Amino acid sequence: MHPALTSRLCKALRPPLNPCNVRRHLSLRVMASADMYPHGLKSLSPDTAMAKTLARLGSKFEIVPLPGDSAFVQPASIHYELDGKQRRWDIIKAHSSVACVLYHTDMDAFLVVRQFRPAVYAHRCREAEAAGQPMPDKREGYVVELCAGLIVEARSLEDIGFTIELCAGLIDKAKTLEQIVVEEIHEEVGYAVSAEEVRKVSKAVAAAGNNGADSRQFYAEINDSRRVNAGGGLEQSGEAIEVLALPFQSVPAFVTDDSIAKSTGLMFGLFWAYTGLLNGDLKGQQGKVGVETGELHLRSVLPS
Repeated sequence: MHPALTSRLCKALRPPLNPCNVRRHLSLRVMASADMYPHGLKSLSPDTAMAKTLARLGSKFEIVPLPGDSAFVQPASIHYELDGKQRRWDIIKAHSSVACVLYHTDMDAFLVVRQFRPAVYAHRCREAEAAGQPMPDKREGYVVELCAGLIVEARSLEDIGFTIELCAGLIDKAKTLEQIVVEEIHEEVGYAVSAEEVRKVSKAVAAAGNNGADSRQFYAEINDSRRVNAGGGLEQSGEAIEVLALPFQSVPAFVTDDSIAKSTGLMFGLFWAYTGLLNGDLKGQQGKVGVETGELHLRSVLPS
């Protein structure tokens, strides 16, 4: 955010407000020394890099009641019987989704996406406000200034709402799952694959406590010749997706690094593909994945 705007907003500090129905004015400052690309992550989409998305975010962040006309989620309550008693369970009706693990054979890397998730940022705001978090010690890192009277030190990208995920999309159109995956790869990551090249992996339940929708995972391999655009998602829909390349050998450390906000689907998908490429269940680089290997020959070890 522009320094002048930051100054104007934060001069008008107000008492803490109720997070359920308030308008928050916020300022995001990212220190130059902060590591946005740990574990060897490399950005493949400079136009939608995280730093540029931060600069595009405005000062307004508002949490209001759902207007009732959302195309994506609908709150509802379920009434059912258990042990002869009437029970109630509140849910959110939402679309099922697809996600795809993408292995880039020329780079020996997995392609993942990073984007600002307002819901993640809102949750961090609620946590900080509920804790009455005091002014943190000054140290380099991400600093989020909430001009409602809170200043919170963000110890990870999750604290300012950025998460790393698989290329994914909603099942909200009359197409096959493979066709939806192909479209999402083209829009978000900028590579062209065919539906026949997309392999089914598994299916999981997303947010079983309040949603219950299916999350279906797929796998595809790509290379430099398949890139057709810069990716980044649909700008007219407000998407600003950064495409990242994660080196194959970095997968175990990346997945278990709890300072990085990431989806559970990404954690499962990366470990599944990492193991499959190592043991040869997946094609990969024709036997050269992550480590240098050669053709196996039997030879005598007895003295001649």
